[in-house]
Amino acid sequence: MNFRHQPIILLLIGALAFGCNRDNEVPEILLSEPAFDGFHVQFGDLLFVEFEVSDAQGDGGIWRVELRAGDGVTVRTAQAGIWEGNATGTLVTAFNLNASSWPTGPMVLALVADDAAGNRAAVFKDFQYTSEMDVPEVFGILTNEGNDISTLLRINGDGELISEWTDLPAAHAMAYSNGVLALADQSAATIHLINWTTGESLGNWNDQTTAGSEPLIRSIYPLGIQAGFVFAHAGGIVVINSDGALLFERFTEAPWSPVDVRFDGTLCIVWEENAATSNHRLRSWDFQTGAVGPTVALAHAPEGWGVVSSQDSGTEGNVFFVSESGGLTLCKTSTGVLNDLCPLLGQGNLNQSPKTATDFLNQEAIFIREEGLCKQSIAPVSSGSIWPASGIITQVKSSAENEIFFIQEVQNSLEFWQWTAEAMLPSPVLSGLPLNTQDVLIVND
Repeated sequence: MNFRHQPIILLLIGALAFGCNRDNEVPEILLSEPAFDGFHVQFGDLLFVEFEVSDAQGDGGIWRVELRAGDGVTVRTAQAGIWEGNATGTLVTAFNLNASSWPTGPMVLALVADDAAGNRAAVFKDFQYTSEMDVPEVFGILTNEGNDISTLLRINGDGELISEWTDLPAAHAMAYSNGVLALADQSAATIHLINWTTGESLGNWNDQTTAGSEPLIRSIYPLGIQAGFVFAHAGGIVVINSDGALLFERFTEAPWSPVDVRFDGTLCIVWEENAATSNHRLRSWDFQTGAVGPTVALAHAPEGWGVVSSQDSGTEGNVFFVSESGGLTLCKTSTGVLNDLCPLLGQGNLNQSPKTATDFLNQEAIFIREEGLCKQSIAPVSSGSIWPASGIITQVKSSAENEIFFIQEVQNSLEFWQWTAEAMLPSPVLSGLPLNTQDVLIVND
């Protein structure tokens, strides 16, 4: 036997053995939201992507979520992150679709994952994008006509009447999602679902066991995480999809009753009041996992609140409260920690209603005082600006597009105003609205 080639043979066997242990398995990607191809999004929307990436080797890797032009190649924007261990759990990332240069047309959502060994996996979803220039604007004006009847006027951006729906159930608030209008009943614990295009009734959500002071439906908002609505009623909080199917429900314990409900990402937060003692508290649950946050007793009775999870004041907190006695207070709902930051801007009484305060740009508090509309930075010292109102501001709310809308009573009629992130001051949108106007919304669809 010729032994001169034996070392080479052994070396080759060693190399083969080493190669067999190399990680050549691609990561596994589970994309749960969006769940289908061909969905529609438009300028100003928040596009939520929910996914899980895992790898058999458990040594981590990198994921990227990209929006691509119709050619499937040109990347318009991307978000990236890393995972460690065998799996990430579920991740949720959101794109604010606010690039004015993107044209209407098909786009591709790409989720790409590379593990530590360089193996790549990808999943894709096609969708249709509507640019800023092509998004139509329709106003919905809800009025209460008495005798348990409401009317809804739909007008376009030029003030032209599109439709007038009469004999609707009496309602005091409304929200829009995915072609459906949800009306909050004036007295019953009922949400009425209406087709936004035709005015046809699509059914309702109702809880005949709910009792308490009216209105039994305390507040209603579009869900945002997906198509649907979240609302607080006298007995708890409910999340339904745009078809009326129940997605999430939590009840309060007497004598506590909800005042308002908000979402911070997937975290559902409810503000509750004990009317007998005038005490207030917060409770929270994760919409996806059901995980329960701590119950937070509030030291001051709030006059309003908002979500500011991206605030950079240097003090931890994702929710703010405003009150006459406590000023501006931050709360970190995951721990229950409360921090009083500073006094409030302006002079005079605060309007004691959750509809008279909201958040702006996830960084500022908006609230109404006697002398006007205050925009205050979340900070240890009082800073911001006051817009002197010419009338009485009756409600203020924010939108997913970083805009503030408010209603002002001036000379026996109402005005609807808008305050965008780019503008230094608010501007009027609609005027001459009747005093029996209950709510106004803008639908860009």
